[in-house]
Amino acid sequence: MKKLTYIAAGLVAVLLHSCTKNNDMIKTELEKALPTIEVTSMGLLRQTGPFQSTDVIQVTFGGAITKADPGALDCAWYDVPTSGKPVLVDSTHFASWNVAASTATANNGVSTVLTPATYPNTNTFSGNLNLKLTKLATGKSYSLFIYVRTADNKVAYVSQTKFVTMK
Repeated sequence: MKKLTYIAAGLVAVLLHSCTKNNDMIKTELEKALPTIEVTSMGLLRQTGPFQSTDVIQVTFGGAITKADPGALDCAWYDVPTSGKPVLVDSTHFASWNVAASTATANNGVSTVLTPATYPNTNTFSGNLNLKLTKLATGKSYSLFIYVRTADNKVAYVSQTKFVTMK
C-alpha cells in the first residue's frame, strides 16, 4: 500500500510539473511581435468647434513604445480642400515629448507621461499638446497629424481629417 501511495504521489508531481508553462518564452515572443512605437488615439479635451484663431486647444494622444526611448515629436496642420491634395499650413517640432511652450515652438507645448505596461520592456504613453490656432485661416477645416519618434528615429503617426473647423 505504501508503494502505491508513493507512486501516485510521484505521478501527481510529474503531471503538475509538466502542466506549467514557460512564461518567459511567451513574453519574449510577444515582445518580438509588438511594434517599436505606435500611436493609437488622438482627440480634443472638452472642447468643441468651430474655433477662432485666438483659441488654444488641448489635443490628447496616446500609444505605446517597446524596447526604445522617446525621441522627438512633431505636429502638422493641413488644409482640407474640397478637391486635390491636402496642403501643409503649419507645423511644430518638439525636440522631446515634454517641451514647454516658448517662442521656439510658436508657443505650442507638449507634455507626455510614460507608464509601464504589463508587456515586457513596454511603456504606454499619454500626452497633451497645447496648440495655438493663430496660423489657421477662418472659414476652413484642418486635419492634424501627430508624429512621434523614438530616439533612434523610428516613427509612428496618427491623424484625423477635418480635426478642427475655424469660424
